[in-house]
Amino acid sequence: MSRPLRIEYENAFYHVMNRGRGRENTFLSDDDFKYFLYCVEQASIRFNIEVHSYCLMTNHYHLLIKTPDANLGRAMKHINGLYTQYFNRTHNTDGTLFRGRYKAVLVDADNYLLHVSRYIHRNPIETNTPLVDDLAKYKWSSYSAFIKRGATPKWLVRGFIFSLQGKKRQYAAYKQFVEYECNEEISAFYGAKKLLSVLGCDDFIENIKDYIATSNSERKFVSKKHTADDVIAYVAKYFSVEVDDIVMVKKGRKEKNLPRWFAIKLCQDLTGLNLQALADAFNVHHYSAISKAVGRLNGLMRENKKVKLQFEMLERALMSEVKI
Repeated sequence: MSRPLRIEYENAFYHVMNRGRGRENTFLSDDDFKYFLYCVEQASIRFNIEVHSYCLMTNHYHLLIKTPDANLGRAMKHINGLYTQYFNRTHNTDGTLFRGRYKAVLVDADNYLLHVSRYIHRNPIETNTPLVDDLAKYKWSSYSAFIKRGATPKWLVRGFIFSLQGKKRQYAAYKQFVEYECNEEISAFYGAKKLLSVLGCDDFIENIKDYIATSNSERKFVSKKHTADDVIAYVAKYFSVEVDDIVMVKKGRKEKNLPRWFAIKLCQDLTGLNLQALADAFNVHHYSAISKAVGRLNGLMRENKKVKLQFEMLERALMSEVKI
C-alpha cells in the first residue's frame, strides 16, 4: 500500500490525527493526557510549530497545526515517538502505539480553517455516546480556552481563528459558532470512507501543485548525520570563539549566548541525539534546559530576521559541508 500523500511548505495548515493501533485506547489516565500535551509543547518549541486547536479523545487525537518552517513530518515524529516511549514505559507495554503514520489533511485556511477548528472541538459530543453534556467541561481540548472558560496553554494560538470570524465579541461569537452552526460540506468531507489529503477550494488546490512532496523531500533535512563534536566545532569556528564558550554553562550570564543556542539547535536538528544526550553534550543537568534554549532561539528568530537568516545559512552550510 502506498504511503499517504505528504505536502509540506512554509506556513501551511494541517489537521493532524492518529488513532490507537486496533482502536485501542491511547490515553488511560489524566497523566497520559497531560504528557501528550507536554509532547506537543516540546514540539512547538523544538520545531517552531503553531498549535491552533486540539482535542484528545480516549483512543485518538486531533491537532490543528501551522508549520512556519515546512517541517510537519519531523514535528509529528517527535510527538508520536516521545509519547509512545512514555506510554510503553508507564504501562509496561512495548511496540507501536498508533495505527501507522498519522493522517494529515492540508487545509485551505481562508475558507475552511474555522470549520475544521469547530469539527475538532465538537469531537467529545459527536461520538455515539457523548463524553460530556457541555463541551466546555471536556478537559482535554482547547475549546474551553477559546471561550474563556479555562486556562490557555502558552503554546496555543487563538488569534488567527478569532480573526477569521471578524467579530468583536470573539469568545461569545466562537461559542455560538461551534455549538449552533453547521457545515454540510465539512460533514461530508470527514464522513467519507477515504479521507482526502487536501481540504480546499479549486484555486487553493491549483496553487499548491508545485509544493507536492517528492519521495526525498522529508529526508533532505536528515540525510546527513553529524556528530555533536563536529557541529560544535563548526559553530565555534564560524563565530571565532572557543569550544568551551559553547559547551560550558557560564554562571551568571544574562546576555544572549548565540553561538551556544545555534549549536544546541543545530545538534538537535542534525545529529539525531535525544534531549538527554544533548543535555550531556552541553553540560546541563536536565534536558529541559535544551528545550528552553531552543525556545529562546526560536523566539529571537521570529523577532529578528537577520538572526533567522544567519541560522539558516549556517544550517545549509553544515548540511552541504560547505567550508567557511
